[in-house]
Amino acid sequence: MTGLVNFDNPVLYFQNIILMEEKKIPDFVDKNLYPDFWEQVNNFQEFAKSVGQGAIQGNGIFVAEEKRKKREDLCNNCSQFNKDSKRCYLCGCYMEVKWKFEKSECPINVW
Repeated sequence: MTGLVNFDNPVLYFQNIILMEEKKIPDFVDKNLYPDFWEQVNNFQEFAKSVGQGAIQGNGIFVAEEKRKKREDLCNNCSQFNKDSKRCYLCGCYMEVKWKFEKSECPINVW
């Protein structure tokens, strides 16, 4: 056997390749944890659009630290929040980013 190549058992070789590739797939495409990839793309587009519109309207871009901290606290107490990755199970967003922007919203309107 040389590296992953097992010439005596080609099926095992290809199973190892598949397992290696699956480990490379990031959590954001895991449909068991988060919305599917395209729904997450759409959620990000909506987020970016609302932040941009707020900036154009002169409503400010970033929230004060107190408001950011309140959002973080609310998420930390929500069953739909993954505390390890700081992501929302409902929208798939990385909330550490989202908490900072004035025009961002919680998908279930907690904040």
